[in-house]
Amino acid sequence: MKRKNRIMSLTFSALFCALICVGSFIRIPIPNSMPVTLQTYFILLTVLSLPVKSATLSVTTYTVLGLMGLPVFSGGGGLGYIFLANFGFIIGFFISTVVIGNIAEKIKNYGLPQYISLSLIAVFIIYFIGIIYFVIITNVYNKNGYSFIWFIQTVLLPFLPKEAVCVVSASLSAYKIRPFIIKYTEKGKV
Repeated sequence: MKRKNRIMSLTFSALFCALICVGSFIRIPIPNSMPVTLQTYFILLTVLSLPVKSATLSVTTYTVLGLMGLPVFSGGGGLGYIFLANFGFIIGFFISTVVIGNIAEKIKNYGLPQYISLSLIAVFIIYFIGIIYFVIITNVYNKNGYSFIWFIQTVLLPFLPKEAVCVVSASLSAYKIRPFIIKYTEKGKV
């Protein structure tokens, strides 16, 4: 029985990794900004639906595949992606998955408000790390002199409506999906 649960856990990890990859291919270009993708939605769905180890495995696999050169990031892939301004969001994906996954495992009785709260915290972590990295790469590494207002207008404001939709839709989806997944992954411990 334990082997079957581990296989199910790995299967869910692989499935959610694939969903994150697909989310990066769904792009809506925004002039003078990064494209809008569904990566955040699938990151939120992953961390809210899977046990922390499985969610972390999904996001780690996604990141490693991208750094190995597979074009799974919104702008491609490869080690050189580390020097692109939007790589900080990928770091934020990983950190938010670990933080939110560990918090989620401690909550005994989940309700929709808890899912939404965890999603909001995850989005905050993603954007906090993403914007700091964006500033460092843009203003320090590339020696540009953009203002704080420019970063807010370019990196944050255009994406807030999409992130609000992602928070609500990922929370609603995970609210329905998580009980099914936990049932097949040793009560969420794998």
